[in-house]
Amino acid sequence: MEQRLLAAVGRNPNLSPKSSGAVISLITNPCTSDVTIASILETLNLHLQNPNSNHQQILSLLSTLSHHHPRLRRRIDDVVHAFILLPSTPTSSLPHALSLLDPADASALNLFSDESLFLSLCFYECVKTRRWILRNVSKFRVRPSVLLTILLGFTKDPFPYIREAALDGLVNILNNGIVVEDRSLVGGCYFRAVELLFDSESSVRRSAVRAVSDWGQLHVALIPDENKRDWSDALFVQLCLMVRDMDLEIRVAAFNALGRIRTVSEDILLQTLSKKALPATKDIFYPGQYSAKLSKLPATAAAFAFLHGLEDEYYQVRRSACHALQTLTVLSAKFSGGTVDRLMDMLNDDSVVVRLQALETLHHIAIHDHLKVAESHMHMFFSVLIDNDALIRSAVRKTLQLTKLQKLAMFRSCIDNLIQNLELYPQDEADIFYALYIIGRLHGKFVARIFQDVSHELEPSFDGKLGFNKARTAALLVLAISAPVSLEREICSIPPQVFSYAVTLLGRISCGLVDVVDQNTLLAYLSQCSRFTLTSSSENFEGGLLDFGLKYNRIHLCKMSDEISPLIPKTMEPKKVTTPLESHVTAMSCVEIVFQKIVDLWPLIQLGCMNEVARTLRSWKEELRIFSCNSHQPAGVLVFALKYIHTIKLLGNAWECSVAERNLQSKGMGALENLLGKMERRLKEMLHRYVGLSREEILHILELMLVTYTLRLSYGDTCFEDYTNKLNFVLRSVGYLQKEGSLEISGFVTELQNLSCEIDQSEDKATDKFDLLQNSLKLFSLKCMVLSGELKYLDAEVDVCDNDFQNPLPFIRGLPIGIPFEITLYNIPSETKLWLAISLGEKSTQFVFLDLNEFGGSDELRKFRYVAPFFRTPRVKHFPVKASIAMESSSEDQDLKHCNGSKHELIYLSEGKEVYLSMVV
Repeated sequence: MEQRLLAAVGRNPNLSPKSSGAVISLITNPCTSDVTIASILETLNLHLQNPNSNHQQILSLLSTLSHHHPRLRRRIDDVVHAFILLPSTPTSSLPHALSLLDPADASALNLFSDESLFLSLCFYECVKTRRWILRNVSKFRVRPSVLLTILLGFTKDPFPYIREAALDGLVNILNNGIVVEDRSLVGGCYFRAVELLFDSESSVRRSAVRAVSDWGQLHVALIPDENKRDWSDALFVQLCLMVRDMDLEIRVAAFNALGRIRTVSEDILLQTLSKKALPATKDIFYPGQYSAKLSKLPATAAAFAFLHGLEDEYYQVRRSACHALQTLTVLSAKFSGGTVDRLMDMLNDDSVVVRLQALETLHHIAIHDHLKVAESHMHMFFSVLIDNDALIRSAVRKTLQLTKLQKLAMFRSCIDNLIQNLELYPQDEADIFYALYIIGRLHGKFVARIFQDVSHELEPSFDGKLGFNKARTAALLVLAISAPVSLEREICSIPPQVFSYAVTLLGRISCGLVDVVDQNTLLAYLSQCSRFTLTSSSENFEGGLLDFGLKYNRIHLCKMSDEISPLIPKTMEPKKVTTPLESHVTAMSCVEIVFQKIVDLWPLIQLGCMNEVARTLRSWKEELRIFSCNSHQPAGVLVFALKYIHTIKLLGNAWECSVAERNLQSKGMGALENLLGKMERRLKEMLHRYVGLSREEILHILELMLVTYTLRLSYGDTCFEDYTNKLNFVLRSVGYLQKEGSLEISGFVTELQNLSCEIDQSEDKATDKFDLLQNSLKLFSLKCMVLSGELKYLDAEVDVCDNDFQNPLPFIRGLPIGIPFEITLYNIPSETKLWLAISLGEKSTQFVFLDLNEFGGSDELRKFRYVAPFFRTPRVKHFPVKASIAMESSSEDQDLKHCNGSKHELIYLSEGKEVYLSMVV
């Protein structure tokens, strides 16, 4: 069959559509033999050397061959290289041929360094050729003076696409690190880009905005210091003209460019917020271009620039305007004050992204101590606090944390609205508690004043009951905690019994203050505060209590040192900011502490107190995540610890659901099956996705797997035979570990080893077997997980470039299609058996084997492009598939059956990537 299709290619220099289709089918078919592929390459080489051939068609086939067979790329490069050097090669085919070469390849380097070839392509009559050479100008290694001369010349080309490409080429020169120090040359490029701001084509103006921004900033940098401010103002005003352009993308690009300018006069900034010409800018003119015919640029051209952007009909422009203000407000406190009023109006915007960007800008203003909030502004903040979007609510709380409230009424109103926010959105409790603590710490005097009025709400009722389950009561207790650690010394004391009341909500409060202090330290802090009396409050603040509070303030100061430092008195500013996990504390020691604490939760799990257990696990998880973010290279042990914590949470929920009969009746066996299924998958990932596990650590994971299978079998909710086989397989694995060396086996595992033989040979009723398994669970007790060394985490990423719902890949119904994947592998050895799983729906999955020996890279990091064939294209107009990377587990689980071609069970290493396909019209 292959030879018949190959013979259809023949010796005809112009391939027919049928012959071309035969070649493509052979190239894309993964079953085609290497001999046939080599024959195709040789045939295409002969056709390419024939002057009468359709070179564009042959080059396209070579490109397809290179993508599907990466091992032949070097030979294909040699074929194309020889074709380029032929005297008979038409100039129109050179761009396509050059695009197949790798500029980093030694043999191709000489071609891309040939200025004569570059110039001949630049002045070729074909517009497409000129455009290609300008868009790929960075590949050619020619002198910068030649590049600039060519690009400047093409900015006057009659074709708009050429002018656009020339401007993009000028921008790429700077982005590629080419140094241009001739001030007159830089000025020429800048002013030529300024002229094209008034081009009739929108695509040219869009590229001109980027060129003006980049070359303008370089031009300002080369100007002497005494004239820098004037030229920077000229650049700013020049870009302000483009925010009124009719094209949406140009307005967005103009505001993005304005946000990148670092030096602007305050008068110019104030002019952007005013519709009328200000006296300070009325008679100022800059070198520039106001219109296509007027070359003087008045400073008043900046009038109404940002107001125009904030009132634009498209949310993309409004968002870009808010983002530009975020960087410019740092330059002037007066400009920041005028900006706040405008941004407050943006909090009512219809678009979520605009509201979020406006809040981020206000937060940025507050960081630099320029946010002056008036009473009229507070209602706008409070209206956003009840927004339906969680990100919006979180952003406004972060802004309120940095706001200095001048009046007691404003502070009281802020606290009342945060409490109302807590009642409406109880899921935001941790975030709200943190906001209350920070706000109270900055307003210690106001906290004391409020507690003079609300302290009676915290007292027990007449029947002796404490109503601490109310949201308002919990919020007031958090506010009380912030008072002793306030940065204001002269405050009245909070009644000491209030701190005793706060101990009853220690778990809830510690979750909200996890970024500030851990639970044990918070308990010690509350105990210390509750021992003082009202009469000794002044002594406390002069002595240890204030220092006690400041010790834990440093944790917050490390996270927001730039935000709070202007508010800290110099006498109280700590000499060194430290984190709760110092730099010398390794990831291993942090994980060991968490693992030791997890063991203490097992009695609570047995009692069914999962709400408290879940909150505690969540707080530890957040601590590890914070430590991971602070690390330059997060260790694999941290990733392992996060998955282990999640597994323990699943175990606790499953244990509660299985032991309590009322839960089984209310939730049903489906809830237990779901929990145990998730736990089984997590444990298999922990067993196979980490390199460096010791025998003790593997035994710990296997014991948790035995608990999972025993819970399934003891309640008879699944196929008894299948899970009995899985249980026996794990027990055999434990036996292998015992043979390798002495290991301490728990009583639970020993009991299961004895029961496994009895269950297999017993002919008793199934209920008797279930009772035996349930009794064995009583012997299980959670042990401390001890990691003996560093771990490497096996991970993978799969992506498809330029593919989304609006840009699908084309296909023909009923025919195979090649999907170009970008695959990245981390810490995966070459001998690992990997599969690319492409799923169409839930029941149809195609597996493609990935031989890592065919791709470059090291075991630590391997990136490559792979075109995978997908044969099951349905007869529909468009459809999505989901792609992911899976690895064969190393365990010899011969008892289990796999229908995907693999010999072992697959462990998925990446999340599913959606790939969109649409039928060719």
